[in-house]
Amino acid sequence: MARTSNKPVKSDPAPQKKPVPWGGIITGGVVVLGIATLILFDKPPPGIEIPSQGNFHLASVDEPHGAYNSSPASSGPHVGFLATWGVSEEPLPEELFIHNLEDGGVVLTYDCPSGCDDLRNGLTELVEDVGGSVLLTPYEGIEYDGTSYRAAAVAWGRAFYFDELTEENLAEIRTFINIYEGVDHHVG
Repeated sequence: MARTSNKPVKSDPAPQKKPVPWGGIITGGVVVLGIATLILFDKPPPGIEIPSQGNFHLASVDEPHGAYNSSPASSGPHVGFLATWGVSEEPLPEELFIHNLEDGGVVLTYDCPSGCDDLRNGLTELVEDVGGSVLLTPYEGIEYDGTSYRAAAVAWGRAFYFDELTEENLAEIRTFINIYEGVDHHVG
């Protein structure tokens, strides 16, 4: 005869509802909202993008080549050596300073045929303050899209045009330098 136990038979417990992970959901939502806010309200980098014209090396600054697509040039044919970083009192040819851009430098230019001591002095102070791979040179004919400007900050494939040194555009020039200085553009 089979023995029966007096012990109660265990049955499967009733399925329990899992708690909703509200902490994770809220944290995820905050992260997504934060990223969306940054994307929507983050200012684009200063300046305009200019298509690259490559980095063909010329034998000399006098060697003939096609026209540059920006003024001042932001890429294209150039000699294979650098202009000295810092402040140049004399205008430097584009064929020279483009190599500085290729090596990750930023070139600041100004065009003041009737004088602009405040602008030139402010840019000089900026270059001396930031140091590094930044060059300042006079440049005749700063222009974009049919409009003439008194100054420009140029990096490889990018230019920021302005007419005077205000607190706002000084901050943008510093941002421009921080973003583009040190970005090497050698092919290969």
